[in-house]
Amino acid sequence: MPHATETVHVAYGVSRAEAIRDALRMQGCRERVIALPATLSHGPIDPPDPDARQAWVRTVLRCDPRDDGREPEEPWMQATSAGVHPVYWVCLTDAGEHACFLAFASRMAGRPFDIVDATGLDFVTQDSVRAPWSLGLMRPEDIVASGLSGRRRPCSRAEGDAAAAAWARLRAENAPFRIVRDRRLVSALLTHFDAALVAQGQPEWEVTARLIGRALHHLCFAVDPPGQGVGDVVLFGRVLALGDTGDLDVRGPGPGMRDYEVRLPTASLNPDAIPG
Repeated sequence: MPHATETVHVAYGVSRAEAIRDALRMQGCRERVIALPATLSHGPIDPPDPDARQAWVRTVLRCDPRDDGREPEEPWMQATSAGVHPVYWVCLTDAGEHACFLAFASRMAGRPFDIVDATGLDFVTQDSVRAPWSLGLMRPEDIVASGLSGRRRPCSRAEGDAAAAAWARLRAENAPFRIVRDRRLVSALLTHFDAALVAQGQPEWEVTARLIGRALHHLCFAVDPPGQGVGDVVLFGRVLALGDTGDLDVRGPGPGMRDYEVRLPTASLNPDAIPG
């Protein structure tokens, strides 16, 4: 008698997985939902070593120790084990979701799985976000009302192979950041978000968290495309780097973003200033 295979739902990030789980429960589905914790849109991915990624976040981004956590391997093992049939939920216009999907498809190594693809979803969320570019923008009620679970379909072998090949390319490039361009995930430089941070700077001192909040909103809603695959940990690290180069003035005892203040450099605001 053949062994029964458990259907599990898989998504990037705890909050997205919880929203999917709650939406499924609202529709009478009790199947397990697994959150993949790795934010693969930034940091080294070759080799796929959680310790190396943690060290990169600690040293390159100089993160708050409270954000310095090792990404566990166990959820990946659960989501790709031989005893389950995964249903992967993703919106490919979100760089974090896109990166995690490519890594998942690579780990599946040709095994069949289903996909719920929210890319290009024609829906307005309860928070008035039209055509949400990320599952992270959708509440459980939005997932149900949009009929998203009805978009479930088998991921073709060609799609899975293409995703695995894309991940192999990105691993070979091993860039600091990965962003979405023309619905493809591409490598980006460490300085990619610096211009947005400086552009959001103010002449007066302010808590760094305020600058980061404005920059996040700009990158998520004011640029084309949105969904740049960036979070506050990344932007905080870049603020500190811009302080080192003099592109921003940064002061404070640290270690967190609320322990620093930031402003535009005084010289950059003076039209008569002579460059040194």
